[in-house]
Amino acid sequence: MSKIDHQIVGISVGLLIFLYLESLGYGVFSRVGAAFLAFWGATAPDWLEIAHAEKGYNGKWQRVSVIPHRTFTHWLPLWTLPAIAVLYFLPVHGQIFLHPYRADALALLLGFLTGGLSHLICDIPNPTGVPVLLPTAKHRISLRLWKSGSGFEWLEILLFWGVTAGAWLLLPG
Repeated sequence: MSKIDHQIVGISVGLLIFLYLESLGYGVFSRVGAAFLAFWGATAPDWLEIAHAEKGYNGKWQRVSVIPHRTFTHWLPLWTLPAIAVLYFLPVHGQIFLHPYRADALALLLGFLTGGLSHLICDIPNPTGVPVLLPTAKHRISLRLWKSGSGFEWLEILLFWGVTAGAWLLLPG
């Protein structure tokens, strides 16, 4: 999936997080901030690799990363476990047991983590997949449906936007 496709999905996830936090009673700062961080997080697994271009031996430019592509930054537990923890501790504003600023920080973190998770979900149909057990393991989750850039990414985009539309209709707010 291209960067722009991940960003389109990130907008969808940002709106989902906005609606979810609104249903929990969070203020506009937390909702907008979490939505922005979801958009930013949707491309995070790629830019966290700290990639740059270098000329190869053949004289052509190639992408080189400090962290190899689809290893640590695409490791499913690295994004899933903190997201579960944040959801567990995220208070409903009627029952705050945390300082309000800490609750807002958790809401912002949830936005970033859900954006990152959307990136991994969108990489699963690709033959390369995403690592699950170990970040450098050869065994990965992959549906092997299409290669990146094949033109089928719009199906994932439609799926995310369909879920967002459903949430907009169903969530109170």
